[in-house]
Amino acid sequence: MDAFIFDIDGVVVDSEQRHFEVLRTLFPEHTQGVAVEQLIGLSLADTLRRLNIEGAGEAALHDRISDHYCAQLNASDLRPGISQLIDYLEQHGVPYGFVSTAPRKVCQANLALLLRGSGKPHKLISGDDVVLTKPHPHPYQAMLACLAARPTHCWVLEDTALGIAAARSAGIAHVIAWPHALSGQQDYRNAEDVIVSLDELYSRWLTEPPLCSSSAVEALNDDG
Repeated sequence: MDAFIFDIDGVVVDSEQRHFEVLRTLFPEHTQGVAVEQLIGLSLADTLRRLNIEGAGEAALHDRISDHYCAQLNASDLRPGISQLIDYLEQHGVPYGFVSTAPRKVCQANLALLLRGSGKPHKLISGDDVVLTKPHPHPYQAMLACLAARPTHCWVLEDTALGIAAARSAGIAHVIAWPHALSGQQDYRNAEDVIVSLDELYSRWLTEPPLCSSSAVEALNDDG
């Protein structure tokens, strides 16, 4: 195993409903009759376009929405076992990174919960860092380059069909789906495996201490 890559919203944090509540508060007339499941996996710009909200690509509007979200975020939003999985990877010397369609500000707020305000360096490709985000392969291709990881020796944990498609298009061999309460409309046929809890990830994929390539470790250390 060269590296492990995480999606953030829906994987690191159980945040989809919280994102939707922010939109309902700020844009009640645009969210009437809309179900949160219809928006899962979309970037913020694409979400605003889907809701026919003017200025979908404007930075000021994105900042306003992101600020509302970040103000409501709390540690209880972390998905069960995710902190322990990070600890496991660190203990076994496996580099890891995070790929998201969300704005960098939102990603950093989510990751601050996960990394417990430690300030430790981490690798992140957000929706602000690429021209084309999921389902295009570019975010995962960028992360593979950051981690100096071979796609055939890399694992991804995702919760959406869009994210799975992006990882697969980037040539990543091991894409694992981890559904949550709002995943009912997601199609996981392109995932290598679907787990109900992280216990299944350990029992099926991490039963032995994973080893990473020296080049991947060196790249991670250089970046830190």
